[in-house]
Amino acid sequence: MFAFLVCVCSLEFLSCYSKPKFDSVGVGGDFSLQGPGNKTWQLSQNSKKINLIFFGYTSCPDFCPMTLDKYKKVNELLGSANKDLQIVFISVDSERDSVDKLQSYVHFYTLNGLGLIGTKEEIDKVVKLFAASYQKNANSIDHSTYTYLVDDQMQTRYLFRHSDPPEKIVEIIKLLL
Repeated sequence: MFAFLVCVCSLEFLSCYSKPKFDSVGVGGDFSLQGPGNKTWQLSQNSKKINLIFFGYTSCPDFCPMTLDKYKKVNELLGSANKDLQIVFISVDSERDSVDKLQSYVHFYTLNGLGLIGTKEEIDKVVKLFAASYQKNANSIDHSTYTYLVDDQMQTRYLFRHSDPPEKIVEIIKLLL
């Protein structure tokens, strides 16, 4: 009888447990820009289970290098699960950044990342799609610092703040894998 109760209780616990559901945040969607090899890269055709998308530029003195360094740590903490992760850095500086410059910049920090660029009009369209922002100044660009966690269905499931530590990012990613 005791074994039966343990079994029933265990099954009841397992049936109650399920991964948390992350509803869509309501921003994002499919887009295409220029990527590695100067080829058109489209999210719907290149999506992994988890895509971390953020906006910046290679001359950024603070947020961009710190964000990429954070994702280097995320990769390490994920271990073999990082095969399901893709880091997508979208440049908002189409005048000074190039596809090759972006790839070198991103790969300095992580091998499972890529840089994307487009014309100002193409970039503005993607920025609007994600409700992000940027403003060019004399020598720099002010830009939003959110990272968008987008799943393989192109749904934005979570917005990470710049202040979120790698451990929190890994915790959320693991809930979605």
